[in-house]
Amino acid sequence: MNEQIIERISIAQINIANPRSRSCGRWQMMVANIREVGLKKPITVVRRKEAGSDGMLFDLVCGQGRIEAFSALGGTMIPAIITEATREDQFLMSLIENIARRPASNRDIIREVRSLRERGYNVADIAKKVRFAPFRSRTG
Repeated sequence: MNEQIIERISIAQINIANPRSRSCGRWQMMVANIREVGLKKPITVVRRKEAGSDGMLFDLVCGQGRIEAFSALGGTMIPAIITEATREDQFLMSLIENIARRPASNRDIIREVRSLRERGYNVADIAKKVRFAPFRSRTG
């Protein structure tokens, strides 16, 4: 297993490639928790091959809510695990963290399935990724 090194990086240099919205209540609880006990889990990013013209050096994999809460509290440098991952693996890592964090609603699953389909995955691959076992006939 690779050793994970945590570095402090500038929030201004992080591109949130796949932003999503969250409920105001949950976000406020996250801000309050970080204010009281600090950031318990670093975000995960990948280093871009080349810095973009926008000055971004990293693409976010996991931790949009933590970045937003940390920023709301005046933070500019955030603890991050810098990993290497293909674009496909980045999306999968993000999806896995979101699914693991809370039970997925039907709406969440549909949104993720649609996103995977738009990125070119076929039905069989999507079924594996969302752990869907097709119904089988009892007679066949």
